[in-house]
Amino acid sequence: MSWLDLARRIPALWQDKRTRTQLISGVGAVAGIGAMVASYAFLREPLHVRLDRLTIHLPNAAGNLPPNGLRLLHLSDTHFRGANWREQAKIECIRKACANLEYDLLIHTGDFLHHDSGLPNVLTLLDALPAPRLGSYGVFGNHDYSLYSHSEMLPRAWARFQAMHQETVCSEEALSGSMNVHDSTHTQSSVNGSGATRATTPALTSTRSRQNGSNGRVTALTRARTLYEFGYYCANVPLDLKRTGRNDVNALEAALATHQVQILHNRSIRLTHPEVGLDIYLAGVDDVVEGTPELHHALGEIPHDAPTILLSHNPDILLEPGIEQADLILSGHTHGGQIVLPLLGAAHTQSSHLPRKEVSGYLRRGKTQVYITRGVGEGIPLRLGAAPQITLITVLPAAKS
Repeated sequence: MSWLDLARRIPALWQDKRTRTQLISGVGAVAGIGAMVASYAFLREPLHVRLDRLTIHLPNAAGNLPPNGLRLLHLSDTHFRGANWREQAKIECIRKACANLEYDLLIHTGDFLHHDSGLPNVLTLLDALPAPRLGSYGVFGNHDYSLYSHSEMLPRAWARFQAMHQETVCSEEALSGSMNVHDSTHTQSSVNGSGATRATTPALTSTRSRQNGSNGRVTALTRARTLYEFGYYCANVPLDLKRTGRNDVNALEAALATHQVQILHNRSIRLTHPEVGLDIYLAGVDDVVEGTPELHHALGEIPHDAPTILLSHNPDILLEPGIEQADLILSGHTHGGQIVLPLLGAAHTQSSHLPRKEVSGYLRRGKTQVYITRGVGEGIPLRLGAAPQITLITVLPAAKS
């Protein structure tokens, strides 16, 4: 039975009392399940911060790390804005999880706050943590600098999507004209084989496939295809949020300094503690969206054979030349997708290059190891399948082969 046949039968089915009761019950059950899922995503999962543990081996660190490893407590994306009942619940959860925890370095990879009004809760969280043995370090994220509005998110995304589509159309038309002028005997398949006509976003289809026969007439199928492509675009391209103001990043840095948290702003330090056997470099780079990232300054003074850990809020720093000098990169920003759906995976990566399966957790790029935490907080206060986390990372030297 086709969908059209089914649609035609709906009025008759509705007249049957038993069928009508079943339909109403089914709709009620679906609505009830939806309400339960929404409540869980708003009231349960975001407020229960997990303490996860991870061990990472650095290949060039023999003799440079403590015998039992360097223990890092990695936090990110707290996104505090002064929403006390939610943020205090998160802080209390972290306090309990970290009670009596012994570790060497406290690391925060940015988005300390969402708004300046969240600064008191940032400091309350730091006070709730056991003090690290060797120091606390961090970098800034995009929200530490800027305030955003989600109200124009979809219209702005639609404008960018249309601009990208128009660029694709112009490229195709220019290529088509070039083909006709230079070699009319070339087949369309040979041109496509060169790769020169590919759009920057794989979801965008060619204009020729949109014609649907007569003078480019827009049909329901074309609208459905466009809607699908727009959804694909939104799921795979960082959100373009409207900036509505600036946070006081200088006040944030000054407040963090009172709690002995150093911001590594495009610079590195050498951590040498002979009493525990530690001699490594820790570097930090500014945010790639709102800051002034200068990776060459962050890594430039580090010997190439020295064990190096780099802090970067945004994992898109992986695209920068010279990143291979870092042995381990700690990042956040993605929130683990925040909403992770069956089959699809992360609903949004907020990264220009990460696939959904790498939106959080451990990954590698060549010899460089990367850990992306799901973070503590959220921009939009929902999480589903991407529980907030802090991570205790033990860094050990890799065994010699």
